[in-house]
Amino acid sequence: MLWYGFVDSPDHFPMPDDQPWDPITGWMLMLVDWPTSRPDRFGDWFARSTGLWEWVKYPDPPFNVVYHEGKLKNADTMVEIAIETLPGNIAARLAALEALVLPPSP
Repeated sequence: MLWYGFVDSPDHFPMPDDQPWDPITGWMLMLVDWPTSRPDRFGDWFARSTGLWEWVKYPDPPFNVVYHEGKLKNADTMVEIAIETLPGNIAARLAALEALVLPPSP
């Protein structure tokens, strides 16, 4: 299988070995197959101009997070999530916002 990737994006597609494709601007034939493993669910494999895939972690979760019944939850599934598992240093950002809204009492 030949794998083609759009440089600096997660866009990709496979082609059979006997049907190579002449890439258009931005696309390239990758040196290795699309990775089948994912280090975590907060990122994606990006095609790089070196012909290799690079794991890029997104700065925020790929789903909406809600505060419900005193807990952080995935808005789609309403399953509780630990703030430490979220990317983008959300714990520190949330603490800073809470400090602005709820200043310490004297």
